[in-house]
Amino acid sequence: MDVEAVTGPGAERLSWQDTVRAAAHALRAEGRVAVTGVWGAGRTTLLAGALDAAVEEGRAQVRVTCADGDQHYVFGGLAQLLSALPGALPGTVRTSRATAVDQLLHRPVGGPAGREEIAAARRAMADLLRAASAVDIAVDDVQWLDEASADVLGYVARTVAAPGLAVLVSERTAGRPEVAGRLLGGHPVHVPASALDLALTAAVVARHGLPHRATSTVFRYCGGHRLLTEIACAGLALRPTADEQDLPGAVVQAAQEWLATLSAPVRATLLVAALARRPAVSLLERAGRIRADDHVRAAVAAGVLCDDRAGGVRFTAPALADGVVGAAGQQERAEAHRSLACAEADPVHAVRHRALSRPEATDQCLAEDTAEAAGRARADGERALSAELFVLAAELTPVNRPGPRLTRFLTAAREAAAAGDGRLARRAANAVAASRPTPAQHVAALLAVVDSHSQALAEAAGLLERCRRLASGDPQLLAAVELRAAIRANVSDSDPHEALRAARQAAELARTAGRPVLEAAALTMRARMERVLNEGDSTRTLDCALALNVAAEADGIGNSPQYLAARHAIFDDRLAEARSRLTVLLAVAEQHGQEEDLVDIWRSLAEVEVRSGACAKALAWAGRALDASVAAGLSLGPACYTAALAQSAGGSFASALRYAAHGERAAREEGDVLHRKRNLWMTGAVRLHTGDIDGAVTAFARLSRTEDNRRPADPSVFRWQPDAIEAFVAAGELTAAENMIQVSPAAAHQNSATGAAWTRARALLLARAGETDHAVERLRAAAEVFRRDGLPLEEARTHLVRGRILRAHRRQAAARTAFQDARDLCAGARARPMLAIVQEHLDRLDGQGRSGGRGDGKTELTDAEVRLADLVSRGATNQQAAQQMHISVKTVESMLSRVYRKLQIRSRTQLSATLMTHTG
Repeated sequence: MDVEAVTGPGAERLSWQDTVRAAAHALRAEGRVAVTGVWGAGRTTLLAGALDAAVEEGRAQVRVTCADGDQHYVFGGLAQLLSALPGALPGTVRTSRATAVDQLLHRPVGGPAGREEIAAARRAMADLLRAASAVDIAVDDVQWLDEASADVLGYVARTVAAPGLAVLVSERTAGRPEVAGRLLGGHPVHVPASALDLALTAAVVARHGLPHRATSTVFRYCGGHRLLTEIACAGLALRPTADEQDLPGAVVQAAQEWLATLSAPVRATLLVAALARRPAVSLLERAGRIRADDHVRAAVAAGVLCDDRAGGVRFTAPALADGVVGAAGQQERAEAHRSLACAEADPVHAVRHRALSRPEATDQCLAEDTAEAAGRARADGERALSAELFVLAAELTPVNRPGPRLTRFLTAAREAAAAGDGRLARRAANAVAASRPTPAQHVAALLAVVDSHSQALAEAAGLLERCRRLASGDPQLLAAVELRAAIRANVSDSDPHEALRAARQAAELARTAGRPVLEAAALTMRARMERVLNEGDSTRTLDCALALNVAAEADGIGNSPQYLAARHAIFDDRLAEARSRLTVLLAVAEQHGQEEDLVDIWRSLAEVEVRSGACAKALAWAGRALDASVAAGLSLGPACYTAALAQSAGGSFASALRYAAHGERAAREEGDVLHRKRNLWMTGAVRLHTGDIDGAVTAFARLSRTEDNRRPADPSVFRWQPDAIEAFVAAGELTAAENMIQVSPAAAHQNSATGAAWTRARALLLARAGETDHAVERLRAAAEVFRRDGLPLEEARTHLVRGRILRAHRRQAAARTAFQDARDLCAGARARPMLAIVQEHLDRLDGQGRSGGRGDGKTELTDAEVRLADLVSRGATNQQAAQQMHISVKTVESMLSRVYRKLQIRSRTQLSATLMTHTG
C-alpha cells in the first residue's frame, strides 16, 4: 500500500507533518513500513520523525544507520543492531543478546558468511526479538546494509509478527522500494518522501519570509526537491534586495553533491543531455555516448532524470542541469556541443549547437545560419528557442554590421516576450538600447519588456511613459503604447474607465497610421471595456475589429477579436459556441507557440466546462494552464483562480481554497487587481459552500472594497455579487444584502443565467422575511432558467438552496425532492464537493446525519442553548440575542460556540436545518 494513494488522483501531496504521521500510523497499524526518497529528500528526517511519533511506553526502539561502504562488512548491520538494544531486557534475553553480540564481534574478518553461520544468526535473532516482545527496529539507508545482515533481518521480519516486532526501513530510490521491499517481505506500506508541490513550496517560501512571487521561480528551478528548495530560500532570505530570479549559487553546489553520487561516465552523459534542448537516449548515443541507455537508467534511479511526455528525458530540476554544466570546463562544453551538432537530426537544433561551440566571438556565416534557424523556429511556434537563437545570431554578427545586429536583438526581445521570458527580453532590449536605435526600434524593444511582464504590469508605468516620450508625434508608436496602457489600467489599476479611454485613443491612432493589426487589437480592448462598463455598443465594436480580418495570432491571440468573441460567448453562456471558437484558437496557439496564449485558452476552456458541468475536463484544462504558467514563469494569479474554480466544481473545496489563497497573494504582489478580486471571489464562494460564513463575509467585504466605485456594470463578466448576497444573508447582515440587491444592474433582472443567479440571491432574502412560498417559487423559476441554458451546477445549487429553505420550515418531503434533484445533477457532472454537501443534507433527513439531539442519546442542548439557537437561526445577531435573553454579548458568543460544538456544525447556515433534529 502507498500512503499517498489515499489522497486520490489530482490531490495535493501530503504535508511533511502529515507524511510523518502517516508513517508512524502505518508502523503501529501494519508493522512493516518502507520510506523512500532521492538524495536530499529527507528520508532520514522522516524515519526519525516517524519513530518519535510512534513512541509507546514499554516498547524499545533500535536504529541501525548504514553508510556507503558498510555493505562490505559481513554482519556489520546486525552487530550495530544488537549493540543498540537496550540493557533493560529480561535476564535470559540479555544473556542471549550478549552471546550473539560476542559471536558477531569476534567473527574472523574476511570471507562471506556461510550457510550455517547465517542459519545460526537467524535463529538467535528471532529468539531474541520474540523474547523482547515489543521492539521497533529502524534501518536507515538499507541499500548499504550488508548482505548477511539483510538476510537475517529479512528472516526475522517474516517470522516475528507485528505488533511484537515493527520494522521501519528507509531506502534511497526514486521509485518503489526494492531492497526494503525484499527485506520486509515484498509488500510493506510505502511512504515516499515526495517532492514538494507548488503549495508546499509556497509554505517554505513563506517560512523564510520571502515574497510570494518567489514561489514560482524556486519551484521551477528546484523541481520541488526539498533540500534544494530549502537552500534556495535560505540564500534568498540572506539577500532581501536581490531579484528572485537570481537564485544563490549554493543551490547548484548542492545539486553537484547529488550528481557526485553517480559515476563519472554517467555524469559525462548527463553533460550532453544538459546541453541538448530535447535530450533522448537515441540522440545521446549518436553524440558518442554509446552506453547512454545504461547511464540514463542510473540517473533515473537516482531521481536526477525522468521521462518526459515527448518520449525523451529531462532533468527533474533545472538546478541539476546547471550543476552538470557548471562542473564542466569550457573545452568539455564545446566538445559536447560539437558532438550534438553532428548528432542532431533537426537542422535548427544542429545550428544552435554549432553556434554554442563557436571558436570565434563573431562569425558572419554562422550568424546568418543562426538567424535563418531562428526564423524557422519562430515559424514552427518554438518562441523560446527562437529568442535564444536570435540572441546568438546577434552576438555572432560582426560589430561592423550594426544594422543586422540591432535588428536581431530587437527580434529576440519580441520573441522572448512571446515566450514569457522576461530576463531574456530585458537582456535583448538593453542590447538594443546600447546600439543607438531609432525611436521606433527603442520603443519596440521597451514594449517587448512590458509584454514580458504577463499580468505583473504594476511597475510598467515608467516604461510606458518613457515610450510615450520616445514615440512623440508617431501615431503608430503611440497607438502601441496606448494599447498597453489600456491593458495596464484594466489589470493593475482596476480602472475600466481609463482602460476604455486609452483603448479608444489607441484605435484612432492605429487607424490614422493605417495599421490594421494594431487597430484590431485596440478595437478588441475597447469592446472588452465597453462590455465591462455596459457603455457604448461592445457588439458593434467587436464586429468592426473582426471585419478587419486580421489573423488571430498577428498581435497575440489574447489581444485578438476572435478570442474576445469566445469570451463574450462564455459571459452569455453560449457555451457550445465558446467551446467551438476556443478549439479553433487552440490549434492556432499550438502552432504559433505563444505560451501565454495557450494558458489563456486552456483557462477559458476550463471555465466553459465548469459552466457546462464537465468537471473532469475542467480540472484537466485548469491543470494544464497552471503547469504551463509555472514552467514559463507566467503570473500565477490567473491560473490559480482557474484552478480554484475547477477544484471547487470537481476536485475538493480544500484544494480550491489553497489555490485561491495562493493566487490572491501572487496577484496582490504583482499589482494584478483584476485577478486578486477573482481569487477573493473564489475564497468567499468556497467558504460559503463549506459553512464558514464569517470567512466568506470577510472575503466578500475585501472584494467589495477593491471594487470601490468602479464596479463593472455587466454582472456576467464578474459574477461574484450573488454569492456575496448569499453570504451576507447567512450571516444575518441583511442590510448589506439588501443594499447590493438595490444597486443591482439591469442585467440582474433579465431572463438569463446571470439574472437567475440574482433571483436565487433575492429568494434567500424573501425566505428570511418569512415569504417562504414566494422564495420557493422564485427558486423554481431560477432552476428552470439554468436547466434551459444547460448549466447543471447552477441548477443543482438552486435546488440545494430550495431544499434548505423547505427543510427549515419542516417541509421534509419537498426538501427531500429538492435535495435529490441536486444530487442527481451533481452526480452526473461529477461535482464531488457539492455532491458531498447534498448527500449530507439527505442523510440528515434520513436520520443518518452527523448531529444528534434530545431523543437520540447524544449530547443535549440546554434550554438556554435551544433558545439562543432558535433566535440565531431566525436571523438575530449576537447583540440582538443578548438583549432578548438579558445576557452579555460575550456570554452569547461563548454559548453559541458550545451549541456549534455539540451539534458538530460550523456556521449559522447549518444551524436552522440542524436545530429541528434537536428540538423535535
